[in-house]
Amino acid sequence: MSYSKGKFKKTHKASSCKTADEAKTLNCESFPFENGTQGYAKVPIVIAEEWVQVDIESVERLPKAAREIKRIRKNVHLTQCKLVQSQFAQPYNNNNNDNTFSPGVLKLFLAGFVRKNIEYVPSCSGAVEHHTVDVPFHCVVRLEDAGAFIDDQQLSVKNGVHELVFNDKKGMGMDPKVQGFATYEFFNNMPFCQLEFAGVTELDIAEDWKPGCNVFRTVREKMIVEMHLKVLQVQQVPL
Repeated sequence: MSYSKGKFKKTHKASSCKTADEAKTLNCESFPFENGTQGYAKVPIVIAEEWVQVDIESVERLPKAAREIKRIRKNVHLTQCKLVQSQFAQPYNNNNNDNTFSPGVLKLFLAGFVRKNIEYVPSCSGAVEHHTVDVPFHCVVRLEDAGAFIDDQQLSVKNGVHELVFNDKKGMGMDPKVQGFATYEFFNNMPFCQLEFAGVTELDIAEDWKPGCNVFRTVREKMIVEMHLKVLQVQQVPL
């Protein structure tokens, strides 16, 4: 409920899908799972450890003309770190057997930004001013060594539906009034990343330097961003 202009009115979130016209739960049972894993633990396992270098070039225009840049503080933030599995190790080599997905190539898709806080002097005397800007980056890294990765991912059947058909009363073909369908889905553990270290080495170039005034506003920066990443995956291990 929300209050507006002295009156109460109902507010509710619109559903994205229509609810069934009629539904009734008939039964719910549990059965012991064969080859159960009681006594095991599911913990993050380091499947790869990488030292990544990203080369970035950016151009920033300061709010005011500057005589000198005092310092630039930088922080590296990752916004994406996703492991993508290719099914083919060679130009054409299908490793898909027995409903498992065995990747031939593992690639890490990275995205993020470098947050720069530029402190500069606009005149011969006075307070130091600052300007903050985010420099985005994205790249793809191939993982050469991911030996602890669970490479046999279980595949689900959603689009290729298994269908069960029945004879009609005359036994002459399919009964269009009764059909059976079977779909299933397995849930695999998605690898994730952890940033252990980040370092930035840069070269700053004043592009519109005016010798007579000794001021500039446009700065071109060439950066080498270096990151130490750990790629982890939750796996089941015996205690």
